[in-house]
Amino acid sequence: MKTNRLFHKLTQLTRDFFSLSKAEQHGIIVLVSLILVFTILYFTLPLLVNPPIYNNAKIITQIEAFQREQTILRDSLQIEKIQSSGQLSEALAKERLHPFPFDPNKLPRELWQKLGLTNRQIDVIKNYEAKGGKFYSKKDLKKLYSVSEAEYRVLAPYITIKPMFSTKGDEIIRNRKYHRFALIVTEINSADTIRLKNNLNLPFWLGKRVVAYRTKLGGFYDKKQLLEVYGMKSNYFNQIKKYVVVDASRMQKLCINQIGFKQLLHHPYCNYQLTKKIINARQKAGGSFSNSHQLHEIIGSDSLGLKLQHYLYICASDLRGN
Repeated sequence: MKTNRLFHKLTQLTRDFFSLSKAEQHGIIVLVSLILVFTILYFTLPLLVNPPIYNNAKIITQIEAFQREQTILRDSLQIEKIQSSGQLSEALAKERLHPFPFDPNKLPRELWQKLGLTNRQIDVIKNYEAKGGKFYSKKDLKKLYSVSEAEYRVLAPYITIKPMFSTKGDEIIRNRKYHRFALIVTEINSADTIRLKNNLNLPFWLGKRVVAYRTKLGGFYDKKQLLEVYGMKSNYFNQIKKYVVVDASRMQKLCINQIGFKQLLHHPYCNYQLTKKIINARQKAGGSFSNSHQLHEIIGSDSLGLKLQHYLYICASDLRGN
């Protein structure tokens, strides 16, 4: 019975369809076709396209790993800053340093980095060497402000310093102990760097500093002035002092009545206050000093002034400079 009714309805729909105009029939066909297409796509499209699979656990793991890396990076930068300032603790020093046997003198930057030092620490060491500094003993490394006490304790067992000189007849310098061989008596105001090296076994860089300082002073009046030369250590001076003689007649003194303000100020034993005091006193004295007692009264007990007196003498004032 139901089948007959369904057949009857389909027959009726067919008659109604064919009773429509061609345009209406065409529109219905298009509409039905679209409905069929969208229906098919709705059910088949999920099968054709693989939907993204969201793994929340994996994403969370990746985020946590990234956060850990950022924390480690921040901590590493902070530790490097502390290390560069010479304040690294012993625990961190053991963690960051990777020691191996080394001689700190002229050690390449790459090997310092391999030891675990920061670029800033290495810059301090290289600047020290550029200024003529050398490592005579292990403890010299500790004296650099960029290396902490803890870092030194980690590195010290691996430091091996070779003698600075090993040629027979030269001064062997090892751990700041100087073993003297044949030294020659030398007049310090006339010796050049070669004679200082050959006669007193001064390293070339130290002999060069002695000559440069002697030139600034105008000569030495006392062998103890050698201790004022940067890099001259007292224990080495004590080894060579009996071989050093001073000929004061070779000194180049300054005429106190002719010297100008700027020239006097440039002398190592004269600062601005002392220079101004001397020049003002000379002007009050009528433009020149008549005797050395006047100068002595002005200088008094000034430590620099007492040294400076050895380089000044009284002369005519008609050639005085500015």
